[in-house]
Amino acid sequence: MPGRKIRTRQAILIIPLLLLAGAMLIPLPKRFLDQEQSSVRILDRNGEELYELNRATRGSQQWTPLSQIPEPCIAAILAIEDRGFSTHPGISFRGTLRALWQNVSTGHIVSGGSTITQQLARLTLGTQKRTLTSKALEALLALKLEQSLTKNEILERYLNAAYFGHRSYGLSAAAQTYFGASVRELSTAQCALLAGLPQSPSSLDPFVNGDKAKVRQERVLAAMHETHAIDAVQLEQAIREPLTLAQDRTAIRAPHFVMWLLTERPDDLTEPDVRTTLDLSLQTDVERIVERKLRELKDQNVTSAAVVVLSAHTGDVLSMVGSADYFDEGHDGAVNVTLASRQPGSALKPFTYALALSKGDTAATTVADTTVQFLTEEGTPYVPRNYDYLEHGLVRYREALANSYNIAAVRVLERVGVPTLLSFLRSAGLTTLTRSPEYYGLALTLGDAEVRLLELAQAYGIFPRGGMTLPVRTLLTDPKPKGTNILDPQVAWLITDILSDDTARLAEFGESGPLHFDFPVAAKTGTTRNSRDNWTIGYTPDRIVGVWVGNADNTPMKDTSGVTGAGPIFHDVMLAATKNLPRGDFAQPPGLKKATVCSLSGKLPTALCPHTIEEWFITGTEPKELDDLYRLFEIDRRNGLLANKNCEQSFVEQRAFTVFPKDTDQWAREHGWPLPPTKGSPLCGTQPQAGQSSMDTSATWLEITQPQPNESYLFDPLIPVMQQLVIFEAHASSDIRTVNWYVDGKQVGTAEAPDFRMKWKPVTGWHDVESRSGNLRASQRLEVVK
Repeated sequence: MPGRKIRTRQAILIIPLLLLAGAMLIPLPKRFLDQEQSSVRILDRNGEELYELNRATRGSQQWTPLSQIPEPCIAAILAIEDRGFSTHPGISFRGTLRALWQNVSTGHIVSGGSTITQQLARLTLGTQKRTLTSKALEALLALKLEQSLTKNEILERYLNAAYFGHRSYGLSAAAQTYFGASVRELSTAQCALLAGLPQSPSSLDPFVNGDKAKVRQERVLAAMHETHAIDAVQLEQAIREPLTLAQDRTAIRAPHFVMWLLTERPDDLTEPDVRTTLDLSLQTDVERIVERKLRELKDQNVTSAAVVVLSAHTGDVLSMVGSADYFDEGHDGAVNVTLASRQPGSALKPFTYALALSKGDTAATTVADTTVQFLTEEGTPYVPRNYDYLEHGLVRYREALANSYNIAAVRVLERVGVPTLLSFLRSAGLTTLTRSPEYYGLALTLGDAEVRLLELAQAYGIFPRGGMTLPVRTLLTDPKPKGTNILDPQVAWLITDILSDDTARLAEFGESGPLHFDFPVAAKTGTTRNSRDNWTIGYTPDRIVGVWVGNADNTPMKDTSGVTGAGPIFHDVMLAATKNLPRGDFAQPPGLKKATVCSLSGKLPTALCPHTIEEWFITGTEPKELDDLYRLFEIDRRNGLLANKNCEQSFVEQRAFTVFPKDTDQWAREHGWPLPPTKGSPLCGTQPQAGQSSMDTSATWLEITQPQPNESYLFDPLIPVMQQLVIFEAHASSDIRTVNWYVDGKQVGTAEAPDFRMKWKPVTGWHDVESRSGNLRASQRLEVVK
């Protein structure tokens, strides 16, 4: 053992000699001589600084010449870190020998003994793990640094490279982070606090461990007094000086955008100045709009919002607000919701209608917005409901999309096909839709899938761009993308025309509101059933704006929708995004023509059609058929029933009625439309009516068609109980005009032919349902589950 200790001491004595020899022979790596090139400034498109970072560490760094650093700060650093800085050759032989002895004796690093020059070497090398080898290399390079640079140059580099915590590299960045001040404005007390942080930035964090940071500051001040940098009076004044910290946040603008850039494109941030596509002036406006509007939505339990603004021409990201406040840890403010997967509600509907138009349908094609039941792949019933829980009857595509009717959209998707829509959405840029068509089902068009706000805004780019996709651009040095054509320009324009049609959306959105502008703006809202997500996506020929509103903790909002929650933010952001742009109309491609159609059927009007509209069509798709909803019937004016050829002509007159398709007939009857009588006049003889089957006259029968035998109904907790009703329907022979409905032996209502439809407010449990007409009875059994 004694011999081993002697050999260890001899080895330790040889080490300084080897270090000196190495320092004389090896060249100093170039990066040790670099100065201001060690940081990168991320700029907006106009040269305004967003963030300055150390290239190696991705932290904030602001290079400051030594001459601009206050003397008390220099004295504080030297007093606590390296009192012999002005005289040692780069390493302290006494300190190094002491540290080596302790480290070799224990077999691992227990003592530092590093000078400022050695610390600079370590910072420049970027070594994280402390080993005997790394310590030796740092000492060697420290000696070489002393040969190559002056003491002031070494000190300047150290003061601009040392890590002070909170992503702040260098004294200037630390001054901004902790005091919100320029380094030149620091007092002696503030200098002492900062000088104490490099030893352990995490444990001495003033924002988190203020007491420990204060103890460390007083230790630095004592060291300054010991080295005669300050006298006793200055020491006492500095200890007593109150320290007011700045708000706990990094010096950064557009933080969500910058952090996204650092994550996604670190290899492209190599130049001293990197110009991004962001417009800081617009970004500031958007942040203020979000802050102001969220205050107005506070009573609706809305705490966060996200916004993205894109150039419709180049895909440039002009503004990105990922949350209400990046630094709000209580609401997960650092989470960038523009990149998070959320359900978009009705914001996917325009893509469904675009595909329908591509398949030959038109903006005047009609669809039934009435209750319908679909079966899923698992065989379970799926019944879509409208946001207002009402039915709207027979509607044209323009009305259905503009007013965001859910049932109509699902019926249209049934025509288009879920696989077709899913493929289209993926080609438009939605990368989160990775499941099978069967997984999403028909609810896909209602937003029953998760997408990202940024990607949805991208996808909407196909509409103002004539069907061309829109890749995003984040750096001005990126090439301007051309995109891929995935939609006919005429279809893209028609969707835009519908989404910018204030008249078409009057029924649901009213005469004015956040979607109304005095220049052309196409917009679509989206709201999830559980009120956890509000969306508004819209565009002009030049700008695309996407807005999300909700809560980071996923709690539901109160009494909000896409138009009342996200809509007001969208409105003000769109005004800000276009304030310096010409607000022209959307360019209309060739191959479109306008035609007059009957407003109810969307077909060519006849003399019976009371209301017509002008509609745009892709050339060749204009309606060729005459309207067949408004028809003339011969009526026996004595009783208002159908006349036949046996009627005396003096009692016969022609009257106009509407004949709705079967899936909207009941809706029309309930809403007072003038429907033709279904029964012939007994005063005209006994000739059967046209289309009347022999069963109609030879037998009397009654059957329940809805509900089906032993069908189960489940209460949906997301739908108001008063809106959840079970539909009863029956078929009967033509001689039966009314039936009475019974549940568990108690009459609940009376209904009329032809489908004897009524709505029943359900009660949990098993129930016996009966329809009765005279002595005829039909029955079914159903279950209602809570």
